[in-house]
Amino acid sequence: MTNLNKLTPIDAAHQFVNEHFPNCKGALLAGSVVRGEATEKSDLDIVIFDKNLRTSYRESLIEYGWYIEVFVHNLTSYKQFFKMDYERARPSMPRMVSEGIVLKDDG
Repeated sequence: MTNLNKLTPIDAAHQFVNEHFPNCKGALLAGSVVRGEATEKSDLDIVIFDKNLRTSYRESLIEYGWYIEVFVHNLTSYKQFFKMDYERARPSMPRMVSEGIVLKDDG
């Protein structure tokens, strides 16, 4: 059965960013919902760029009728993940950034 109260992926992602990371410099929605491969069990993969963070982190939540996987970075930490993904030949972060839909871009 589908959740009739579930927001669209874009609306849920925008609301999530606005409520949880209002001062971030940038945010992207990535993953299967962006590639058109979403299923009923798909989550929202959201990448956040926040200059005020000291370290990056990843968090899993349930909000707005969606499972949300958030990848939070400062303006340099994402580069380490690009490098690690390159070295292990699994470009997860580069793929999210290259395929992602921009939710917020404050420079």
